[in-house]
Amino acid sequence: MLSDYRYIGIWRFQDGRAAAAVHVDRQNPLEENAAEVPETATYCTFVRDSGQPFRTADSQADPRLGTHPARDVVRTYCGVPLMDSEGAVLGTLCHYDLEPRDPEQINVELMLMVSSFISLNGHLPHYPAA
Repeated sequence: MLSDYRYIGIWRFQDGRAAAAVHVDRQNPLEENAAEVPETATYCTFVRDSGQPFRTADSQADPRLGTHPARDVVRTYCGVPLMDSEGAVLGTLCHYDLEPRDPEQINVELMLMVSSFISLNGHLPHYPAA
């Protein structure tokens, strides 16, 4: 999945919180963690709640995100659900950045195939331990 997005992650939800079980920062490859946040502070909740991909090219220009707490920080997002065999969303696989990016460069169909492989083959990491 080639893109100019800075981050890729697998995010999980637990007790009203969200955390990256996998976090890759292309600018700082040694940084493997992202801060745990309230689940409502992530765009991943749109994916979780709908069970569908969600993307935005620029959060500050996207009317769906007018009052979202991450709007001024995470400017671009493209995420897909990680689901079990019964369709329950277990987390998200996502690309995101602090700068506006073109979400059309992301192959959502490929992301969905990767997310299915991760979820259905026992490769989904657990919520990170504190």
